[in-house]
Amino acid sequence: MKKLLLSFSLIACLSSYAQRDNVFFEDCSSMTVGNIGTDLTGTNAGQNGWLTFVSSTASPAGQNSDFQVVNTGSPQGNAMQITGTTASVTGQARYLFKDISSDWTNRTSGNDIAQVEFKLFTGPATASVNTFRMYMFDASGATALCGFYYVPSTKVLKGWAHYDNAGTVGYYVFQLGSGADITLTENTWYNIAVSFDYNTGDITWKESNGLFYGGVTGADAGVDVGELDFLITQAAAANTAAAQVIVDDVYVNFDSTETLLGVKQNSIVANKTAVYPNPTKDIVNVSNTEALINSVEISDVNGRVVKTVKVSDLNNAQINIADLSQGVYMIKINSDKGTATKKVVKE
Repeated sequence: MKKLLLSFSLIACLSSYAQRDNVFFEDCSSMTVGNIGTDLTGTNAGQNGWLTFVSSTASPAGQNSDFQVVNTGSPQGNAMQITGTTASVTGQARYLFKDISSDWTNRTSGNDIAQVEFKLFTGPATASVNTFRMYMFDASGATALCGFYYVPSTKVLKGWAHYDNAGTVGYYVFQLGSGADITLTENTWYNIAVSFDYNTGDITWKESNGLFYGGVTGADAGVDVGELDFLITQAAAANTAAAQVIVDDVYVNFDSTETLLGVKQNSIVANKTAVYPNPTKDIVNVSNTEALINSVEISDVNGRVVKTVKVSDLNNAQINIADLSQGVYMIKINSDKGTATKKVVKE
């Protein structure tokens, strides 16, 4: 993710407040271009804690290069790419995943809605009949509670749910348009999100520019969340080509209400939110020329909030992070026009 640079100043005072649990935000900027991991058994984590898995019986066999960090250029920069299979049989899935079960177990009381937001690059035309999935699994890893189902060859995106269809419980895909499929544009980034309500089983799908927003009540009220997966798999159909799908800006959080991305979250980005200097040893500036900033939250790469700063509805603020350890941090800027998240490196 690219960072805009502007100059400004004002010392802000420290405060704290309760809100969502930020599990992690992955913009891939701290990752090295190349293979994400070196272990396809899903045991030993690769870059930034991501795990990879391909069945040992897959033919052709899985390769570490099936999961790569690639530089996509402007505007996203580094992103994660999954390459599918040329096979024509099922059971060839390539999984890129993270375990979030302990985060869910230790979440703030009342934050019972698990939310996943990410950017999906649709890619060029392809003859591959591989399909891409994003799943939020239960704690046992046996049930894919909700997610997305994307077909690279047709560019059709659907919602995925474990659903009770008049007494028949199973996996279903749902049209995200008004009684019609949503067909995405080639070689385009889309910001999409899905949420799962632990208490009600409600599943909600959303796209940041209003392309779709809706949901269903799934079959899993009271079921704990455990894992986030991105994968490419093969349907039981003739196939000779491997699809590639790219994802970036993966954000997982737990909240007390459904607060998926939306117009407000986009507008603040469009309104030129900026942080600088970056990297920095002490002072980081936060600015937005068209919005009034009211608070700033700084989290480490594990999603732990390490500092919150109260700002009195100003266009700019100057925050001292000299007391923080060296490393990568996410800065969430809250304003009257919505929210934005930026990365900063503390030297």
